[in-house]
Amino acid sequence: MKASRKSEALADENITVLLIEDSMEDGVAITKALIEGETFYSFKIIRKYTLEGGMDFLKATAVDAVLLDLGLPDARDLKSVMEIHKRYPHVPIVVVSGYSDMNVIHRALESGAQEFLIKGEMSGPVIRQSMYQAIARKKIELAYQKGERL
Repeated sequence: MKASRKSEALADENITVLLIEDSMEDGVAITKALIEGETFYSFKIIRKYTLEGGMDFLKATAVDAVLLDLGLPDARDLKSVMEIHKRYPHVPIVVVSGYSDMNVIHRALESGAQEFLIKGEMSGPVIRQSMYQAIARKKIELAYQKGERL
């Protein structure tokens, strides 16, 4: 059973985020930063520790965005971005990674990521702003592909 796409993600006040991150410490920090200080949107964060677990979840459940680490036990570098984008091109991907190499950032964006955040250099407002922008940009991209006006 394939999950239906959530529509108008930023039109309502609830945003469902799939966080695929194998580090307990980083996952807690990202979750805390995303939720703390938020006054308008309500984030529902689902956590998976592997690409396989994330893909299984995406197959069954609609999400507004994916927060994705590049260093997973079952997927290194850009494999995870490419796999999610290939199977779920309607889902915005925000990469959160310790890599700060511009080549990696550029390749991640070319592979389907909407945003790239560097661990240790991101705050709650930065993560939230990246999420909002990724969701809005994906909505515009999909409408453009369908020839719709916003």
